Amino acid sequence: MKIISFGISLLLTFTVMPFIKAMLFNANIIRKNYKGDQIPVSMGIGFVPIVIINSIVVAFIYSDHRTKELVLIFLTGIMTMATVGLIDDLVGNRDATGFKGHIMSLLRGKLTTGGFKAIVGGLISLFIGSMLSFNVFEIVLNTLIIALFTNLINLLDLRPGRALKGFLLISFIFMGIGILEEIKVIVLSSVAYAIGYFYEDMKGNTMMGDVGSNTLGVVLGISSAISFTLPIKCIILVLLIGIHLVAEKYSITEIIKKNPILNFIDKLGC
Repeated sequence: MKIISFGISLLLTFTVMPFIKAMLFNANIIRKNYKGDQIPVSMGIGFVPIVIINSIVVAFIYSDHRTKELVLIFLTGIMTMATVGLIDDLVGNRDATGFKGHIMSLLRGKLTTGGFKAIVGGLISLFIGSMLSFNVFEIVLNTLIIALFTNLINLLDLRPGRALKGFLLISFIFMGIGILEEIKVIVLSSVAYAIGYFYEDMKGNTMMGDVGSNTLGVVLGISSAISFTLPIKCIILVLLIGIHLVAEKYSITEIIKKNPILNFIDKLGC
């Protein structure tokens, strides 16, 4: 089933991407990239029908309620973050950036689309964290992991291919550590989408936007919350907090440039 899911997702990605790209062009949903070129944004919307189709397949094939429940949790998180990510892509301004910037804007009485995304992202993380937890400590731990992972891929999405490389690398590490068998269908579906879309993003032809980065990020967050032991999740949370604190103070791009290994990975294939 996992191989079938991967194959279906990869085939669907190659099939739907040209149509999504044309749709965004025709609707004038374009934005300047870091080079100043006008390219389609929100290509990540193509992930939505792919994950829904895979969820339908799982619902038909698997009879146990536990697997269906976990897939429904993933679908809830993905659809929620896709919606608020798309809103931010379409009507958001970039006057306030970073978590601190959106919070400061909110304290001044102005709600930005980024702030709205952060609030909804936090609430859906709390909801899912509560569904997967048995005590208050676990709720807090799982909520923070889901919320911070959701934002992590967005932090990386500043150069072609960078966010997808980060997502794929973390996904492969997770599968190596051992994610729960019941959720591998959704994770492999996400990996297949990332691989299928990778060339377009890497070459700077399109941007997946927040609708893409947030949905891939929430997949990593939910996978972590479901699969790993308490000690591993505590380590993951410390790393996520550290990355976000660094990102608030320093440029991720500059940090990558100054590190030979990270810079090599960042430019690989571009």
